[in-house]
Amino acid sequence: MENSTDSLSKYNLLFKGKVRNIYDYDDERLLIYTSDRISAFDYVFKDEVPGKGILLTKMAKFWFNKTSHIIQNHISNEQLDIPENIKGNCMLVTKTKVLPIEAIVRGHLAGSAWSTYENTGKINNMEMLKTYKKYDKFNEPIFTPSTKAEIGDKDENISIKQMQDIIGVELTGKVQRISIELFKFAYNFAKERGVIIADTKFEFGLDKDNNLTLIDEIFTPDCSRFWLYKDNEINHNSFDKQFFRDYLTSIKWNNNQIQLPEDIKHSLLEKYQVAYNLITI
Repeated sequence: MENSTDSLSKYNLLFKGKVRNIYDYDDERLLIYTSDRISAFDYVFKDEVPGKGILLTKMAKFWFNKTSHIIQNHISNEQLDIPENIKGNCMLVTKTKVLPIEAIVRGHLAGSAWSTYENTGKINNMEMLKTYKKYDKFNEPIFTPSTKAEIGDKDENISIKQMQDIIGVELTGKVQRISIELFKFAYNFAKERGVIIADTKFEFGLDKDNNLTLIDEIFTPDCSRFWLYKDNEINHNSFDKQFFRDYLTSIKWNNNQIQLPEDIKHSLLEKYQVAYNLITI
């Protein structure tokens, strides 16, 4: 529960994000507490989903370990000196200079990309070389960056050129190349276990030696679109946060705080657990 963060009061809270609280642990490291908060459409709800934070933390740690041969990440393997009741929600990480970019990779045409494509025939203002239907798999994953918005603001899709203007040409190329490599690796890994990762997002930082570092979370149900895959068939009913977005749309939610029904919270957590079990066990 959120009041569990009382156990972290001895650390300086640097930033409270949509889901994560970031604390100053020491000169070189941060402590990331993943709460049970849930956000959708860049809106953070006060009502929480108990158990969600632990699941997200376990999933992120699994993928950070699994992809460490591709790029270094910010996970610190030293023991956390914090109470047991919140340890499952926490990651100890190396400090980095965060790049103000969200690196989004799409393997299938879905979500906002589909809506834009349906209306304009473009994705992130890029002309497509062939005609696609909803959920179609791209021949190669597509890199579609966005800005990293402050809480309450909305991320904005940007072009590769705009990304180059923000972080430089060389760094843009490296982020794009590694993002695609990460996605391809995880896509194949998850597919063998009955999960299609339709799209995802990454965040990166630069460590004290200016090395590109993978940070935040990776391939969790909060930042990825998961579909079930069995007998060469894909079930496009997402078992990720899209379920919650669809619920809000169905009730014509109007950007205000609401009490979330217990069955919705239970179903969401159940879907996250399915994703975790299929991929990691």
